[in-house]
Formats: sequence, C-alpha cells, structure tokens
Amino acid sequence: MTKPLRIALEGNIGVGKSTLLNSLPKHLKGGEWVPLPEPINHPEFQRLLKEFYLDANKRIDLHHWIIKDRLRETLSLDKTKHYVAERSFIGDLVFAYANLLNHERPGGTYLNLIYESIEYGLHFPLDAVVYLEATPAACMKRIRSRGRNVENDIPQSYIEYLHNCYQTHLPEIAKKFNIPVIRIDWNEFRSTEYIAQSVHTALNISSSNNETGDQVETRPKLAVVA
Repeated sequence: MTKPLRIALEGNIGVGKSTLLNSLPKHLKGGEWVPLPEPINHPEFQRLLKEFYLDANKRIDLHHWIIKDRLRETLSLDKTKHYVAERSFIGDLVFAYANLLNHERPGGTYLNLIYESIEYGLHFPLDAVVYLEATPAACMKRIRSRGRNVENDIPQSYIEYLHNCYQTHLPEIAKKFNIPVIRIDWNEFRSTEYIAQSVHTALNISSSNNETGDQVETRPKLAVVA
C-alpha cells in the first residue's frame, strides 16, 4: 500500500457498529489500524442525545456537534496510520436527509449541516465503507438489550424509517463520492475475521480470495463477491 487507509462502519441505530469497532482493527492487515469511536460518553453528546429523541426539531443539534467534534479530531490524526471510524460523513448525510422531512420547518441550518458533512468527508476521505445491514426488528432487539436509558423510548417506526433511508441514500452518496461499499448481512453477528477478509478483498490488501459471499460495490461498478 502506498498510503494510509481509512474505512468507516455504517448502519442503522443499534445494528452493532460499536461491537465490531472494538475488535476489527486488530484483525486488519497492512499496518497499524486505529479505531475512531463515537464520543458517546462525552457529557455534551449525552445531553444532545436525550434531546434528539425528545424533539425531532432538535436532532440537528446532535449531528452538528458530532461533525464539529469529528472535524477537530480528524485534523489532529497521525497521517501515517490506518483508521476505522464508527460512522462517517455518509451517515451524517443519511441522517440529514431523514430528519429533514420530520422537521416542522427546516431552514438554512439543515443546508449548513449537509455542507459541513461534506467538508468533514473531504478532510477524512474514505477508501471504503462497511455497511452493516440488519432488519429494523434485529436493531430494536439490540437496542433493548444494551440497556441505554436514553434509548428506551425509541419507536420501532423510527428505526424502520432510518432503515429505508440507509437503503436508499447510502449507496447513492457512496457512488457520488466514488467510495466502495462492502455490504454485510449483519442480522446475525459473524466473526471479525469474516469482516476483515471482506475489507482486505475490497482494498486489495491481501491476495487471498474472498469467500464471504457478501457484496462489494467497487469503483466504478457493483461486484458480487463469491
């Protein structure tokens, strides 16, 4: 490899991004891989997350804070290392599109959110995105099992809505920015080695054949990995 690589884990709320982020970097080849988790324990994140679920008109505040925090973090990264990010500007754009329609009277702030998301994407260009796909029912089950109080009142209808938004917008956003999408059936958790091999195949890190059966949307067309 001639340059450091950057990938992101994307998927619906509760799909299991954090679970995979904790184990994936150590299984990836080609050098040192560093995880970039969401700052879920930050007090401001916690405050805004509570408002996110209480008032649809305030959802933009959380995303705006996350983007600013990510941009700050990105500018301080060691440019010689590889990174695995929990969510990315692609997820931010999916949420922006999703919540725009639920806002009572969206204004220019939403356009600013889209532009800020793209700015972050330009500062943290992705070599691939791992899209963890699971049914809304599977996501709801995982949300309930992890026991975060702030998520107790999330309606399944919202998770279903986000699922549809991810299915529609993520592939189009990735295509627009020429980013390969590794689609993983995540209804049942699979081994980390399984995911790592899919990443290796998509990024040509190793010469071994991919035997996972999942899809890798590569530049510039869709290829089915078998």
